[in-house]
Amino acid sequence: MIYSDQELHFKDHGSRAVFSDLEFHECYFEGCTVSMTLEVGRRTTVRNIRLVDCSQRGCLIGCAIIEDCIVDGLNTHGQALRSMAAVFNRVIFRGKVGTIMISDLVSSFADESTQSKFASANKEYYRSVDWAIDISEASCLEADLRGMPGHLVRRDPETQVLVTREKAQSNEWRDLPFKTGWWQTTCSIFLRGDQESTVVVAPKRSREFRELMHDLDLLRKAGISEPD
Repeated sequence: MIYSDQELHFKDHGSRAVFSDLEFHECYFEGCTVSMTLEVGRRTTVRNIRLVDCSQRGCLIGCAIIEDCIVDGLNTHGQALRSMAAVFNRVIFRGKVGTIMISDLVSSFADESTQSKFASANKEYYRSVDWAIDISEASCLEADLRGMPGHLVRRDPETQVLVTREKAQSNEWRDLPFKTGWWQTTCSIFLRGDQESTVVVAPKRSREFRELMHDLDLLRKAGISEPD
């Protein structure tokens, strides 16, 4: 089914639903939520969905299972489109994309036990995933991929680099003459988590793109990022 030029508002809370085989062209999503639950067994599955030149305000993706989807252009209107402890399998972002943030945190309301259950479930899910997301052709304003296993990200090696926990733990990056504070923050957050690798991005549409690329090159020359 194809939806074109429509405004959508929907809430999905612990439904265990499967949303599949849908296309949205130039649609506007406002205040929408998907898979808002604190129970692993009540996750929503989003499969074979295509968004083309859509936009959003105030939307949140919870602990969904997202598979075989394409986001081809997305205006986030200066906000971050967030996903909270969702898992991805063969999901493509390309074209002009606003701000995306992938987090491994379930919710600010989740206790340690709940967070641990989702972390274990997500780790098990990714065991059978060849690649999770492809951002190699995405031109983002900002991309924060905390919680996403870096080795499962298809990327543009020029502007998106892989950093392993082993290299980040060397702490050599702390003394580099960065022009921005982005990489210090990103690496610090990465080390507080339990992922073995992460991808750091110099967003092509950022106002600080040149400065971020300068800093990315410092990571490369210092051997902090993995060679491509």
